[in-house]
Amino acid sequence: MPPPVGDDATPSSDAPFKFVYLDNQVRVARDGTEEIYTAYRIKILKPEGLPAGNITAVWQPGSGSLTVHSLQLMHDGETTNVLATAKFTVLQREVQLEQSMLDGQRTATLQVPGLQVGDEIAFAVTVTSREPIFGGKVAGLMALPVLGSPGVFRNRLIWPVDGAIRLQTTKDLGPVLPLTQGGERVAEVVLRHPDGALPTDGAPPRNNIRRLIEFSDFGNWADVGSSMAPAFENAAVLAPGSPIQTEVAAIAARTLDPSQRALAALELVESRIRYVFIGLNGGNYMPAAADVTWQRRFGDCKAKSVLLVAILRAMGIEAEVVLVNSQGGDGLDERLPNPQLFDHAVVRAMIGGKPVWLDGTRMGDHSLQTLPVPWRWALPLATPNVGLEHIAPSDVAFPQVTGIYDIDATAGFDKDAKVSIRTILRGDEAFALDTNLAALSQDDRDRQLKAYWRQQVDWLTPDNVTWSYDNERMALSLGVTGRGNPGWKGDTKSGHNLTIMGAGFYAPDIKRRPADQDQHANWSVIFPRFHCWATTIHLPPAGSSFRWSLYADPMNVRLGGVAYWRASGMKGNIVRTVMSTHSYEPEASPQEAVIVNQVIPNFNNNMSNIAEEMPGATLKASEQLPFDDDVDWLATPTICSPPQIPGAGS
Repeated sequence: MPPPVGDDATPSSDAPFKFVYLDNQVRVARDGTEEIYTAYRIKILKPEGLPAGNITAVWQPGSGSLTVHSLQLMHDGETTNVLATAKFTVLQREVQLEQSMLDGQRTATLQVPGLQVGDEIAFAVTVTSREPIFGGKVAGLMALPVLGSPGVFRNRLIWPVDGAIRLQTTKDLGPVLPLTQGGERVAEVVLRHPDGALPTDGAPPRNNIRRLIEFSDFGNWADVGSSMAPAFENAAVLAPGSPIQTEVAAIAARTLDPSQRALAALELVESRIRYVFIGLNGGNYMPAAADVTWQRRFGDCKAKSVLLVAILRAMGIEAEVVLVNSQGGDGLDERLPNPQLFDHAVVRAMIGGKPVWLDGTRMGDHSLQTLPVPWRWALPLATPNVGLEHIAPSDVAFPQVTGIYDIDATAGFDKDAKVSIRTILRGDEAFALDTNLAALSQDDRDRQLKAYWRQQVDWLTPDNVTWSYDNERMALSLGVTGRGNPGWKGDTKSGHNLTIMGAGFYAPDIKRRPADQDQHANWSVIFPRFHCWATTIHLPPAGSSFRWSLYADPMNVRLGGVAYWRASGMKGNIVRTVMSTHSYEPEASPQEAVIVNQVIPNFNNNMSNIAEEMPGATLKASEQLPFDDDVDWLATPTICSPPQIPGAGS
């Protein structure tokens, strides 16, 4: 249909351009081909809007085509056909090549000649596409602007009158009732000069999906999985005499333990097959065969997962490819069945009757116990008639960050203390940092580490730095020894005092939303998150008229999805504190938010400190030290927690 009629509504004075109209129309054919027609008219209001004259259109030659219908320039009341004198240039840019992604997309680009402020551009284009793996079934998303803007915005969907397409819209659009026009079904949503869509502060992602139209003719999620399963199952079948069988035999000869076999298979795929996304000629959904991937020595998530499944099955381990969303997929169960909502493939192996999630696109995994599971939903591709499956959020057993400080101030208040600090990082961040450090020369590495420690502890003069990596635990240890004044205050008359580093909490942020937002939505909690700090101070002798007092109140509070814990002790001239923050659930309810807000004014966010005081002062800590000199911080997670911190699902 012709584009919707615009009007003279004007945006704010700061806007560089405005849409007169933006029109998106999608026609779905019986064979699953989609024609996506896009037309827009833009008026340039300021010089900053002139880049809109760089016209681009993108398509995938392997699964469709692109047709430019018109490109017009309106200047001083006259309309010029730009295509009469200017031509599009076609590029294969591979814009994500640096991320090892080959999608094969082509880009048609043209710079509109003679464009000036005050001019208007009108452009119309159709892109067609078809995914053969789905056997003619289709699903898609159509989004309308969420930011307030003058202009007319239309989304229109057309499909055969006997088609089985279902529609679903977000609540802010309201229901859409399809009409029958000329033997086709038509659904249309038009927004004129919309205000900004109202977000919900602090809510999980599913609560902030706005102005979205979904369509699908998949019956359910199991229908999506079963349409893709044959291609993945066939790709996982090894050819007779496959060289992969040699690798399988070598792993099987080393161990009979299914866990160790699965780990060896994962390490093989991670280390021997480099990651390259292949989206060429329908490759967005069609996996490469396991033998092809092994021959190439590269592959994307689909190829690596298929290869891993083939290896595991050859060793008698039950395994299948599952689709997930790399951003977690919160709210997938509330969407219509749509393969576009997945962007990643991993493997679920059953070991000892329990699922183990293996991602062959990762690097540096040497233990099944350290594998993250950041996904909320999974779609299995081998188990028949199984739809979307929920994955319970998993906590971490060890702190992702542990800071261990040892300050020897026995030389006196006016002398530099001897300082030893160690930071332990775990997980992907630790592996990435270790990889970067390993690439440096010894001198460059030392310089960078010393600069890092000077930035972290500005009163410290680093003397020696250390660095080590534990493969099995995926843990990086950074250490420094040096000297400096930790910040003593006071004098011999009034007494000295010191704020203890790594021993004070910040109060949680207030959880309150404006009245026009959804007050019933949960609050997101960073999960999993587990950080720990431990401090030891060797004190100088107290002045003759003073005694040492320690102010580090014990804490064990669960508040808004986060557990705050602190223990402390002083014995002789040694002071020790240990504290942690540990999220125990991924979301906090509105009722929990009310409790957080009530508690914040009295939350103990005082900095812990040690002070010389007159005899008789109250010692606000235990005389039992919370940890010993010989603690193995890499192997002992319980030192950073009270006797029990329940995690999600425990």
